[in-house]
Amino acid sequence: MPPLPRVACPGRRQPKTLGRGYKAVSNSNPKRILIVGAGEAGRTLAQALERQHGSQCLVVGFVDDHPEAANGSRDKVLGGRQDLLTLVDKHQVDEVIVADAPSWQERLVESLCSNGHRNLTVRVVPSMYEAMIGRPAFASVDDVPMLGLTVPTPPRAYVVAKRIFDVACSALALVVTSPVLALSALAIKLTSRGPVLYKQNRVGLNGVTFQMLKLRTMVADAERQTGPVLSCGKGDGRVTPVGRLLRKLRLDELPQFVNVLRGEMSVIGPRPERPCFVQDYEQKVPAYKQRHRIRPGITGLAQVNGYYQSSFDIKLRYDLMYIFNQSVMLDLKILLLTAKAIFCSGGS
Repeated sequence: MPPLPRVACPGRRQPKTLGRGYKAVSNSNPKRILIVGAGEAGRTLAQALERQHGSQCLVVGFVDDHPEAANGSRDKVLGGRQDLLTLVDKHQVDEVIVADAPSWQERLVESLCSNGHRNLTVRVVPSMYEAMIGRPAFASVDDVPMLGLTVPTPPRAYVVAKRIFDVACSALALVVTSPVLALSALAIKLTSRGPVLYKQNRVGLNGVTFQMLKLRTMVADAERQTGPVLSCGKGDGRVTPVGRLLRKLRLDELPQFVNVLRGEMSVIGPRPERPCFVQDYEQKVPAYKQRHRIRPGITGLAQVNGYYQSSFDIKLRYDLMYIFNQSVMLDLKILLLTAKAIFCSGGS
């Protein structure tokens, strides 16, 4: 997961950034983290920290004025905002991450940075719109400062280079993986009824609908009784045994390189969603429309940081961060993290 915005507290030594800094911490003395906000964002963050940096950090608990909203994390809610400073001392906290406290975030950060706590790092999970201003434009009118939510346009050279890479990478991938595709198709055909390929309408660039290709991993007509389902769980009985293996290794997504060659998708970008879900999301979060400014991708910033299991809110923040901060270096980083997730983690 990428570094969160850090608030520098004057006069204090600042530890290394989140993610990279944990490697320097001894396993016997992990970094102690307190998360403000025990809602969905806070719980997702805690799970990500434990999954990616379990031996280098320890989430001591949550601070939340409404522990009833914590669900499974309720037992780890240590107190409310009035207890924050006391909890930092009591649990020898090294880092406070503000995941969800919009109404009192400013006072909280100011309080933490002004009370002389030892080498304390404070980080803030960006809101939906803060994620969109990685390169903000500053201006002023009569000494009144303003922050511009400008929509950056990627350089033409970057757009052309990315398309060339997409075509070359997809053609090579289809050639190299053709034996795997053939064996997968044979296994699907021999073990279950129905077509080998599964075609599903997804929303792409500029809101245009296209048919995304996948190797079929479920029984035929899986949604006839359930209707549209956002994602299936690990115990979903509709997934075939062969399909479960294909999903684990991400092999079911190999046909999407054909979508890339057609110009409907890119190798890197936000994952495309179904029209019925897009319509619902756009009504709830207007910023969701920004996802359609670029081609959807096979992998993306949200996927390499959430292993395809993050909540809608977290995924959208990552998608917006990518869209508004596209670069060759960011694309290379996502490719490396994708390869690591597949080959080093067994696709889990």
